[in-house]
Amino acid sequence: MRILLISPTHYNPDGSLHKTTRYWTSGLTLPYLRALTPPGHDVETIDELFYDVDLEGEYDLVGITAMGPQIKRAYHLADHYRSRGTRVVLGGTWVTLTVEESLRHADAVVAGEAEETWPMLLADFAEGRNRGVYRAERWHSLADLPRIDYTTLPLLKYEAFKASWLYRMYFHWPIVFSRGCPHPCEYCAVQTYYQRGYRTRPVDDVIDDIRTVKRLGADRLLFLDDNPIARPEEAKELFRAMIPLRMKWASQSTINIARDPELLDLAARSGCVSLSIGLESINEDSLASVGKSFNLPRRFAQDLAAIRAKGIQVIALLMVGLDGDTADTFARSLRFLIDNKVSFLKLFTPCPYPGTPFHERMAREGRILVDDWGRYDYGSPIVRPAHMTATDMVEGFRYVYQGFYSVRSILRRLIPPPSGSYLETLAYLVANLKVNRYLQTHDAAWATIS
Repeated sequence: MRILLISPTHYNPDGSLHKTTRYWTSGLTLPYLRALTPPGHDVETIDELFYDVDLEGEYDLVGITAMGPQIKRAYHLADHYRSRGTRVVLGGTWVTLTVEESLRHADAVVAGEAEETWPMLLADFAEGRNRGVYRAERWHSLADLPRIDYTTLPLLKYEAFKASWLYRMYFHWPIVFSRGCPHPCEYCAVQTYYQRGYRTRPVDDVIDDIRTVKRLGADRLLFLDDNPIARPEEAKELFRAMIPLRMKWASQSTINIARDPELLDLAARSGCVSLSIGLESINEDSLASVGKSFNLPRRFAQDLAAIRAKGIQVIALLMVGLDGDTADTFARSLRFLIDNKVSFLKLFTPCPYPGTPFHERMAREGRILVDDWGRYDYGSPIVRPAHMTATDMVEGFRYVYQGFYSVRSILRRLIPPPSGSYLETLAYLVANLKVNRYLQTHDAAWATIS
């Protein structure tokens, strides 16, 4: 079969397609699906964030994977290809949690992990069969996974990008160590999808991947894991093995990394230069309202100081408008972020992704304000807050963003830099100034800062 695999983009507020040629990493879903595809099929992949989809192309099968605000575009693409008589399959986290809805836009859906179901679906479709829902019956072993052809990463096809300083100094090669997260955060589609399960790949397999991309010229990595330190002893084994490779890396992480001195030290020694940490809120009541009490805001200042002392930049992920938040939460949050010298901020409003306990609770309480999946982004008022209006929430969102990225705040937060990380701090200084300029000309309620 001739197969087209698409990672769709999302819509801008004006209805146009969001596009970029500057991004700090590439996704691995499409290259991995290509690796899972049995021989004999002609597979084309397209990441619509960077490239245009051939809407008139002739294919035997179109596969689309999407999440968050991408899903609206995914449905539109699926409807388009089906109207032309092309068979369409949808898959991914969102689709798994919304099987019945997604099946209205596709000939079939893949629910759960694809290692066993994707080859099964292809065999059926090649013979004219279709089971409709291809659901993984168990979690697949992460040992000896099919190896990705890293030369096919979407951004690496863009010659102007490869010739730019962004590629040489900024591009992070994507790597995977684990799947899932054991924590009970009720808004999180990941813990819902994996049923709070968590698995890691063998360290030798991960190191082989790192050596592969290093031979291709990589010196910076991004672990795409949702929580690579959920099993500290396994993470320590990986970090020890990475030390001789002399790579720089970034990842997401829970704040728990700061509470294990050996783990934090090994992360720094193995090349960690920045961590995106879901603080979510400085308000204990707000964290308790979404099942994230383990974060312990009373320890945040101590934790962030420990991370900073290792020369690691912190990208804080913060939600505004949670149930414990009041009108004064915005100012207190901003002061905290500045006083604790957070390097970068990604701000969110609460978003009830379908299938999560948070969505179920918000729907039961009649608090969901928007049912347009294209609005399920970082900064739209999707739910009605408990102690303020939706307008108050968005105004607070703007207030925190604009205050955090003011020139005065930038200088206070980044000078002096974390221990020994002068070059990394310069990169974050430039990034902060770019956001400052962006926020002067854009509506911060729609800011998707990457």
